[in-house]
Amino acid sequence: MKELRADRLLTAAGYGSRTEVKKLIRAGRLLKNGTAVQRPEEKLDPERDVLTLDGLPFQYKSHEYWVLNKPAGILSATEDRHRETVISYMGLTRKNMAPCGRLDLDTEGLLLVTDDGALVHRLLAPGKQVDKEYEVYYSGTLPADATEHFASGIELEDGTLCRPALLSGTENPTRLTIQEGKFHQVKRMFQALGCTVTKLKRLRMGPLSLSDLKLDPGTYRQLTEKELRLLKDFEAGRTAKAPAEKMSGPGTELPRPEDYAACIFDLDGTLVDSMWMWHELDQNYLARFGIEYPEDLQLKIAGMSFPEVADYFKERFQLPDDVQTMMRDWEEMAVLFYRSKVPPKPGAVEFLRALRTQKKRIAIATSNAMRMVNAVLESLEIRDYFEIIVTASEVNAGKPKPDIYLEAARRLNLSPAHCLVFEDIPEGILAGKRAGMTVCAVRDSFSEAMEEEKRTLSDYMITDYRELL
Repeated sequence: MKELRADRLLTAAGYGSRTEVKKLIRAGRLLKNGTAVQRPEEKLDPERDVLTLDGLPFQYKSHEYWVLNKPAGILSATEDRHRETVISYMGLTRKNMAPCGRLDLDTEGLLLVTDDGALVHRLLAPGKQVDKEYEVYYSGTLPADATEHFASGIELEDGTLCRPALLSGTENPTRLTIQEGKFHQVKRMFQALGCTVTKLKRLRMGPLSLSDLKLDPGTYRQLTEKELRLLKDFEAGRTAKAPAEKMSGPGTELPRPEDYAACIFDLDGTLVDSMWMWHELDQNYLARFGIEYPEDLQLKIAGMSFPEVADYFKERFQLPDDVQTMMRDWEEMAVLFYRSKVPPKPGAVEFLRALRTQKKRIAIATSNAMRMVNAVLESLEIRDYFEIIVTASEVNAGKPKPDIYLEAARRLNLSPAHCLVFEDIPEGILAGKRAGMTVCAVRDSFSEAMEEEKRTLSDYMITDYRELL
């Protein structure tokens, strides 16, 4: 740290105006290495010099970082003639302290207050896509497809188009995650769908959450070193919760499962090495009807649910069997493979054991049929690791639509932002991202030609799950 003038050091630390601290210095109250500092312009090095003020150790921090569970009625501002501000409420005297973003006067919840203007700028920059999660109470009835409206980007009544946002459901209260901060944005988004927000509380901003910080309403404190490191890592793009600044690939940062409440896995090509099997099965099935296997087939059906694949085969190849017969025949063929020829992906079983030890919640979200899922999980003796299994046949649309991952989060009773997804193909990665989750791509020989696309779409990429242990 560079040397600072004594008067500037004390002023920055909140000991008064420049005039006030000069009087304090001239009175001999500030000591440097046991000797009174005589002149306000004397240079001090807070990292090397032993400083005391009025006999007490003086420790200067270049920046301070406070968190407040803001109550309603407190203004998110540095000063105001008529209302109490977060600065006066918290009794902060340090120079340049300011809230990171604004919460409306009647909005409650998490607020970061700091004098680190550079960090604030980077956290609030629209391009950083920092999640801000709110608990929303409202009057009125949201449309049944409200989740899709928010995911597509709400158009406000004045024509302003918002970025895609994640609505957890139409229950009341519900949770909404946005990545920008327009004026009264959450209230205006709900208003655009015919509802009025009656109470609003911010639960999370980036890696900081009220539940983790354990802040009661109206309380505040400085961030711990661990929390500050988490915030700095996030802001620098070194954690899995910073997709806009992601770093993926060999030799770079990896996702930290401990940062998430749940891990959700695709099955084929992600947990088990089985994508090769489907090429062989489809080839054998089409040969029954004298049809040559088209090379583009696997790409065309990637991510589709089991019934969607059957419908596609029926239409494209004009097969005589009905869809139910086709699915039954496929199941019989696939179950034999799953029970005898399909191994787990490298490190998958060890990773599942580690997640269980950490008491993480584990789920599967797959385009496959439940009978086949159970066949491979039971064969590999890993069925008990999974709290829930969701198949694409249980939702309205398969991947790359987000439905299956949103349903998994709903059953886990978790915000999608708290879920880490593992996927092996672009369609699955897109589904996870569109659901508002962090996605780690898993390398697979079947999708080797798509690796660059996978790397671009995902937040991280691994070859072996043991990389995460």
